Amino acid sequence: MLLSIILLVVTLLLVLFYPALRQSRAEAAEQDQVQKDENLRLYQERVADLEAMELSESEKAQMQLELDRELLAAVGDDTRFGDGPAKGPRLVFSLALLVVTLVSVAALYMFWGAGNEVRATQLLEYSTSAELTAEEYSELGQRLAQASERQPDNMEWAFLQGRLLEAEGDFAAAADAYDGLLARLSQDQVQDRAAIMTLAVQARFFANNQQPDEQLYQRLLAALELAPQQRKPLGLAGILAYELGDYRNAIVHWRSLWVQLPAGMEAMTIENGIRRAAEVLTEQGEAVDLSWLVSAGIRVRVDISDEARAAVPAGATVFVLARALDGPPMPLAVQRLVVSQLPADILLDNSMAMTAGASLSSVEQVTVTARVSLSGQPMAQSGDWQVQQHNVPTRGAPQQMLTISEQID
Repeated sequence: MLLSIILLVVTLLLVLFYPALRQSRAEAAEQDQVQKDENLRLYQERVADLEAMELSESEKAQMQLELDRELLAAVGDDTRFGDGPAKGPRLVFSLALLVVTLVSVAALYMFWGAGNEVRATQLLEYSTSAELTAEEYSELGQRLAQASERQPDNMEWAFLQGRLLEAEGDFAAAADAYDGLLARLSQDQVQDRAAIMTLAVQARFFANNQQPDEQLYQRLLAALELAPQQRKPLGLAGILAYELGDYRNAIVHWRSLWVQLPAGMEAMTIENGIRRAAEVLTEQGEAVDLSWLVSAGIRVRVDISDEARAAVPAGATVFVLARALDGPPMPLAVQRLVVSQLPADILLDNSMAMTAGASLSSVEQVTVTARVSLSGQPMAQSGDWQVQQHNVPTRGAPQQMLTISEQID
C-alpha cells in the first residue's frame, strides 16, 4: 500500500512539474538561438574586417580558416539544445504515467475505498446460490470484520459479522460482535435493541455450553420489556427459566409464544415444553391449569341473502373477520373471499393473524363479522352489506352460521 502511495505521488509530481521542465527547456532553446545569432553577427563582422585588411591572400585564407573553426566550434557546443524529446518517447512516457496512475488509484480504492465492501457483498451474494470454499469463507469473515471496523456507523456489517461468527461456531466472538453493535444502537431503536440483545444472549448461552445463567435470563427479560411479543426472546426466556428451575415462568413465556403460532411443528414443540414444566410443578404439589392449551379456532359457514346477492357484483370482495370484544380494531384473524364463492365453510385460526401477539389464542371471545366490501377495503363503508356475531368463544364453539343480509347506511 505504501508503494501505491509513492507511485501516485511521483506520478502527480511528474504531471505537475513536467510542463515546467518543458518550459525551462524552451527558454533555454530561445537563449541558445539568441547566442547563435550573436555568434553569427560577430563572425560576419570579423570576416568583413578581414577583407578590409591589407594582407596577402595566403594570410587572409589562414585567418578565415581560424574564424570558420571558431564558428563551427560555437555551433557544435550549442547542439546540446534541441526541440525536446521525440514524439515516440513522449508517447511511451505518457502511457507509463497513465498505467502507474490507474494501478495506484485501483490499489488505493481497494484499501481506502469501497473495494473491501464490494468484495464482501459479492461473497455474500455468491453464498446464497453456492457453498463457499474454506478460503472464501475465511476471506468473507476478514472482510466483514474490516468493513465493521472501518464503517462503525453502518450497523449491517457488524450484524453480518456476528451472524457469520455464529454460523462458524465461534459463539463468544459472535456475542462480542452483538454487544458492540448494541452499544452503537440508539435507545430509540427499541425493536432492534431487543432483537440484538436476544442474539447476544443466545450466543453467550451457546458459548457457555448451554449452561443456565441468571444474568443471561435477566438480559432476556430486559429484551422482553422492550418488545414483549417477539418470538425469539420468548422462546429463549422459556428455555432459560426451565433450566434454572423456574418452571412457572417458563410456562408464562412459552404460553405467550404458543398463542402466536399457527398449528405446526413449532407449536407442538412449545406445547410439549409447557406440559413438561407443568408435570414438574404438579410433582412439586402445585396446581397448573392448562385448559387454555387448546388451539383456538372458529368454524364459520358464510352465506348471503338473495336480496344482498342481487345488489352486489358477483366478484365483490367478502371479508370474514374476528376482532377482540375490547381492544384495538385490528382483526385477530381475517379471511378473504368473493361473493361468487358463497356459501363457504372456513376456519379462522392463528395462522390468519395480522400481527405477532394478536391472534385468536390471545383472547377468550371475539366478534365475528362477514362483510361484502364494495370498495375492496376491510373497513366498513356506506353501501356495504354485512352480518355480525358477538361473544363467540375462540375455543370449542360450534360452527357459526353467518348470512350477510344487512346493508350499512
